[in-house]
Amino acid sequence: MRTTTAAFACACAALFAITILAGTAGATVRFGANDDTGKYSADGGAVFFSQMAAAGLKQNVITVRWKPSEPLTIPDLAVLDVAVPAAVAAGIEVVFAVYPYPPSELEVGGVSHLAFASWLDALARSYPQVTTYIVGNEPNLNTFWRPQGGGGGRIFSAAQFGRFLAAGYDALKAVSPEITVLGVGSSPRGDRAPGAAGKSSPVHFLAALGAWYRASLRPLPIMDGFSFHPYPNPSNFTVPFTFAYGWPNASVQELHRIKQALWDAFDGTAQPTTLNGLELYLDEVGWQVDTSTLPGYTDAENVQVTSEVNQAAIYADLVRYVVCDPDVAQLSFFGYYDERSRLGWQAALRRNDGSERASNAAVAAAIAETRGECQGLMRTWRPLAEPAGAAVVFKPSSGLRAGLRNLSFVPTAAEDVTVTAGIVPAGTSAGEIVGLLGKAGSAIANRRGELTVGGMLRGRKRYVLAVALAATLNPDRVSVFKGRAFTVAAGFRPGQPCQPSRAAEYEADGFRCTNLATRAASRRPNYRLAVVRR
Repeated sequence: MRTTTAAFACACAALFAITILAGTAGATVRFGANDDTGKYSADGGAVFFSQMAAAGLKQNVITVRWKPSEPLTIPDLAVLDVAVPAAVAAGIEVVFAVYPYPPSELEVGGVSHLAFASWLDALARSYPQVTTYIVGNEPNLNTFWRPQGGGGGRIFSAAQFGRFLAAGYDALKAVSPEITVLGVGSSPRGDRAPGAAGKSSPVHFLAALGAWYRASLRPLPIMDGFSFHPYPNPSNFTVPFTFAYGWPNASVQELHRIKQALWDAFDGTAQPTTLNGLELYLDEVGWQVDTSTLPGYTDAENVQVTSEVNQAAIYADLVRYVVCDPDVAQLSFFGYYDERSRLGWQAALRRNDGSERASNAAVAAAIAETRGECQGLMRTWRPLAEPAGAAVVFKPSSGLRAGLRNLSFVPTAAEDVTVTAGIVPAGTSAGEIVGLLGKAGSAIANRRGELTVGGMLRGRKRYVLAVALAATLNPDRVSVFKGRAFTVAAGFRPGQPCQPSRAAEYEADGFRCTNLATRAASRRPNYRLAVVRR
């Protein structure tokens, strides 16, 4: 907790805590592609995997979906039997991305996480060469998990998915403790309070997943690494590599927000965070490119796309960027070959016909240049103890007199916060202030709105307006701000009857006791207060 005393409490709190370290190398980052092309190739993926390896890509994420209505079936078993050995022979590590699908079957209810675990057990025993699994694929989106929420901030999908993730973790570790289980496969964007068919922001989904995990009292982790998909806006790929969403979503430039959300959700539990061993796996990322002049594609483009030249520069920057984050273990481009339909995905390093884009050479060169290790300044991160970017502007409070009074202030932060405030004696210690404050409202991230708090002020006392901002997703992260101390006058009014014997008291408050008139009947003096200063 921090106390700031100022009429304007400046935004001295950092939006995130990152330290730049020179000459510090982290673990080697591995690169790959999330693509099923090799799985379905007529040659079992031999050419596809050899091309990947030549570009420095050493991992292929392959999708294997579990259909609840066919709980014992491993789909594409015949092609997997060919593709997995072919990938291994080419020096490519196969990663299985596994999750329940379609969401319509989840939505009706009654789908067993234990049946999913039994299916995973069979899959893992069928392919002992595969030692990394991503359990989940964007369960914070209605495209892959329904219902999402019930409005009002309730996120149902996180707790429901948590059971599948935990069961999957246990099943895979039972097959082999050496299997690496990655969790979630989170989309980078969503809403604060999704409806049943909505989308949950990654930080709100993690908060709900953490709440479920804590309530479950589970003594074991649910994941060895966190899988995240830091795409840019899905409808506009003209944005540069430096593109940022802002809270509560996260681009590749905002991985600090994901690390903070993981820490908020799981710190102090059996589930590690990035502070004690959890690594980030960026399993899907890509910038779609223009294919309008190319043969071999179908349908009309439905999003704004960038050029192949821009994509190549972005991908090279992406390689150099992630190797300088010690918490990133792996990055996979979404697609090594394009999809044929423009309604699908064209962000690959090779076109639909297999010909190279400029990005293939750019990525290969960047991987060879870095060798997967930071060549410059390493970025490290530590969790915030306060809301990101918390600040308060206090409105003037001079000239106050005794009685019930209202004071105004403007809170702001770079994340949503709950606001409590109160008028307290000026000498109140920082440790006591929070307990004296009452609910004043809330502040939406990066917005400013004036709030008012009232209090009964007694004369001849010094007060201060105190405001506490607590992170909505972790109320333990609190910032306390204090305005300038002020003295309250006794509350005398001009023209009020007065007693000459109290002259000193009146004068202290800026008044003079004066005989303004003499009553004709009694000839008694009529003493009233007159203002001498303010």
